[in-house]
Amino acid sequence: MIRLGLIVCVLLGVVFPAHSQVSGAKKESSLRLLLSEVQPGSMSSEHYCMLVFSDHRFHAEKASRSGGKDRERTAYEGELSDADWSALDGILDSQDFRKLNVPQGYVPLAVRDIHAFTISVRRENGFQNMEFIDDNSRKPYDSQLKPLLHWWKATRSRRMGPSKAPADSRCVLDSSHGIVSF
Repeated sequence: MIRLGLIVCVLLGVVFPAHSQVSGAKKESSLRLLLSEVQPGSMSSEHYCMLVFSDHRFHAEKASRSGGKDRERTAYEGELSDADWSALDGILDSQDFRKLNVPQGYVPLAVRDIHAFTISVRRENGFQNMEFIDDNSRKPYDSQLKPLLHWWKATRSRRMGPSKAPADSRCVLDSSHGIVSF
């Protein structure tokens, strides 16, 4: 159900851009990438989300979650450097990545070692959507995903000052359906 919630949020953000603008934006720029990761822990989980726009701006969020609800959520905004943008653009436009076709799978109610990723990339005719519930579900696509996940880890590990921007609806997880991790 995480997939359904994130896909609905992405689609609402594309269909109703005026309602999902990131504060401080001078003009609405199209969404290039949505990358969301949920890292579970024993007592709480961490949710990281980044929206990257075609004008090189980004909106990122980090949330500490417990019991399916945010305990704390912080937003960060800025602009990707030319080097970061070029690296990301090269990864997303590579033939290997463009050819990725991840079939939608059934998400069981109980999952061992959950480590969820949702990736949506704007393409000419819509979005290329991928969802992985755990490390095993990513294994068949590891060689194509590795460059993006390395970029993601390096980018989100940089020190950024928090912004006053509100949470973007495309980054908020749907808490109406739970997945149990053990």
